[in-house]
Formats: sequence, structure tokens, C-alpha cells
Amino acid sequence: MEAGPEGVGNLINIDGDDAWHISRSLRLAPGARVTLVQEVGREREAVLEEVGPTRVVARVVAESTCQREPRARLHVLQAIPKGQGMTEVCERLAELGVMSVWPILTERTIPRLDPEQGRAKRVRWQRVAREAAQLARRHQAPRISDPLPLLHAVRAVRQQEESAQLLACDQRSAAVSLVSAPWDPSQATALVIGPEGGLAPAELDELRAEGAIAVSLGPRNLRTLLASTVAATVLLQRAGDLEPPRL
Repeated sequence: MEAGPEGVGNLINIDGDDAWHISRSLRLAPGARVTLVQEVGREREAVLEEVGPTRVVARVVAESTCQREPRARLHVLQAIPKGQGMTEVCERLAELGVMSVWPILTERTIPRLDPEQGRAKRVRWQRVAREAAQLARRHQAPRISDPLPLLHAVRAVRQQEESAQLLACDQRSAAVSLVSAPWDPSQATALVIGPEGGLAPAELDELRAEGAIAVSLGPRNLRTLLASTVAATVLLQRAGDLEPPRL
């Protein structure tokens, strides 16, 4: 998005994927009102004046500050589900407010992607996450990584967030619920969600060696597609991030 001068009454030129999303996905026409975000915490209400697939022009009619991004910095490490499941996971987590999604390959992960396939799928997952974040009125979209082996992903997150807490959802070995597990919402969190068959014992041992706490999502066996959404929602609730937006 290319901005013109700031302030009410000025024009903003929108190009690239944003222009395509407005003109083709949302099918908006001149006269429609949109909310534009050019920096986290600041919104501009604008009226569309020109609409095309490569360029949209909008006039700013109001400005406001609004904190829509969560306090909790959640990085979800999701074992790749079968079929289109990863697309669904990226869409849901983008709407909820996670910072990043790391598709992971585990011992019991059924889809086995070579690097080229993984990169191609990541492009689609990123696009889906970006559009979902926009529709949810988030101020930034989560980053979707290329598929990585489990421990590679854990260490990559730790490179970005050195003090990240590590939680691993595992119904069999967890002695504590995610609702009550020791957790500091002010610190970044890497949340591991295993495949349908669960994480292998050796993988759990490796995660514990990395400092992970095994946590339960309750007595029912949740599909991995649902588990990531439930786990992220629990932590966002614990952090107070499901309250009304802070204006």
C-alpha cells in the first residue's frame, strides 16, 4: 500500500495484493467505505474513489487509534494435517491473533512434503492468512513459515524469541491443563500441536529437554485441526485478549 500525505481529506493509493483483494475478492465499488491500516495501532476510515485490480484510490475521512493485536505473542507449531487442513488452520489462527504459524513435520505426520512442495504451499497459506487477518480487522498478518522438522521449528522460534515459553499439547502425558499451567502472558510462547496420532514418545522427550511443559486440552480427544484453535483461544483468554478492543 502506498500512502499519500497523512490526514483527513488526503488520498491513499493502494496497489498489489491489497488492490486485488478490494476489487476482486471483496468486489467493492467506488463509494464503499473501508478501514485501512498502515501501522499497528492506527486505523483510517476511507471512501473508495477509484477501484481497479492493480490500483485503488481512497480518500481518508477519519483517523483513530485502536489496539487490535493481542498482548500475548503466540507462535503455533502445527503438525501438518491431511488434505487442506493446514489451510484451515492458518485461516483460523490468523483470525484469532497469533503472531506466526510453523507447519511442522513429525514422526506421525502423514503428509510428507519435499522442500519445493513445502515452499509452494507456504505461499498459499500465507495468502490465506493475510486475507483472514484483514477480514478479522487485525493490524498485521501472521507469518507462515516453510514446513520444518519439529525441533528445527522450535529452535527457529527461539532464535526470534529467545525467552519463548514452550508448551506441548499432549493428552497422554500431560499432568496439567493448559487452563492452569504455569504461563506468563507477557513472554512469547511457542505452542506445539501434534498430528492426529499424537507426538511420539521420543519427540516428547526431546521437547522436555528443550524446556517444554506438556499440557492437556481436556478429557476429550480433539482433532489436530480443532486443537490448535482451542489452545490458542485458551491462552488469549488467559491473557485478557478476548476483551473489547482498547481504543
